[in-house]
Amino acid sequence: MDINDLRKSNRIIFECIAGSIAYGLNTPDSDTDTRGIFINPNKEYLSLKEPSSQISDETNDIVFYSLKRFFELLMTANPNLIELLWMPEDCIIKREPIFDILHENRSLFISKKAYFTHVAYANAQIKKAKGQNKRVHNPCPKERPSKEDFCYVILERNLNFSDISWCEKNGWTNSNGVYPFRPVPLKLSKPKIDLNDYHVASLEHVSNVYRLYYYGRSSKGVFRGDDMLVCESIPKEDEWNKCDGLLIYNANEYERAVKEWHSYWDWVNNRNEARWKLQEEKIVDFDCKNMSHCMRLLISGENILRNNSPLVRFQGEQKDYLMAIKMGEVPYDEIMSVVENKMVELEKLYETSMIPHSVDLKKITELYEKICEQSI
Repeated sequence: MDINDLRKSNRIIFECIAGSIAYGLNTPDSDTDTRGIFINPNKEYLSLKEPSSQISDETNDIVFYSLKRFFELLMTANPNLIELLWMPEDCIIKREPIFDILHENRSLFISKKAYFTHVAYANAQIKKAKGQNKRVHNPCPKERPSKEDFCYVILERNLNFSDISWCEKNGWTNSNGVYPFRPVPLKLSKPKIDLNDYHVASLEHVSNVYRLYYYGRSSKGVFRGDDMLVCESIPKEDEWNKCDGLLIYNANEYERAVKEWHSYWDWVNNRNEARWKLQEEKIVDFDCKNMSHCMRLLISGENILRNNSPLVRFQGEQKDYLMAIKMGEVPYDEIMSVVENKMVELEKLYETSMIPHSVDLKKITELYEKICEQSI
């Protein structure tokens, strides 16, 4: 079942606009996030096929949770789910009467566990804020990585290297030249080694190392078809006059590079360009949105410990401060200083807060059963 099927199924009991719009922290470039809850018919749980627990679009801008999954996440004090029970009225798109039963009992899901989840989510945002620098400041080329870029050669037959400086940098040279049996990148070979002119045979007892045989125009090449390395059976009479040395192919590094390349360009093609403008222009060296989320989570967690409810819609000075962080107007060190103080304050609140340490599983189970019974 996809989003379109779900909307036609009449299973949705709650739908709202979430994210920055709900928080009152949206900008003209902000995405619109939609979250909601649906109920699977009871009979589907008797089927051998597990019913859908979560349905989303390709970008996860639209996400719906089954009622069962929603309850499971609420009991873990998931910050993104708890806030859905306190959404501002102007963000609610659909609200069926059956949802009111859950809404009226939302305080059942408030517990001190929220302290741990909000702090953990906030720390995750801090990690992301710096972690994206690798992508922002180290862009991948548009060309997909080539297998040849992960090939190294140890050559014989008086073949030299075109870039001695590379070998010198690795400490592989002296007055006599390059030390013997040092693998250097294929692209630095001289004369230029073209793997289309060669065959290879596996080197015994060693992984990813091959003897390299020159066949010129009669060669089938080392990489063929879908760029697979193919070994050949080499005639004994060719062993001495066609072997130029050894080829080392780091297949694991190649596969990792391809994965990173795909990940980078998927990120580039799907990202909100405005979000990364400050980093790419080197105005800041962290993701301002992540740090704004970090601070928002700590403030909302504090509100749970003080007032038994998360804080969703921000106003006044709190809104101004979060927007200043989001727009890159607050230095990273200054934000972290406030974060550290907030963490200490939250720890003290955890000890003094009057909310329960954990949820009442019996009452929550009864609530779930009541809703399910009325949905039949």
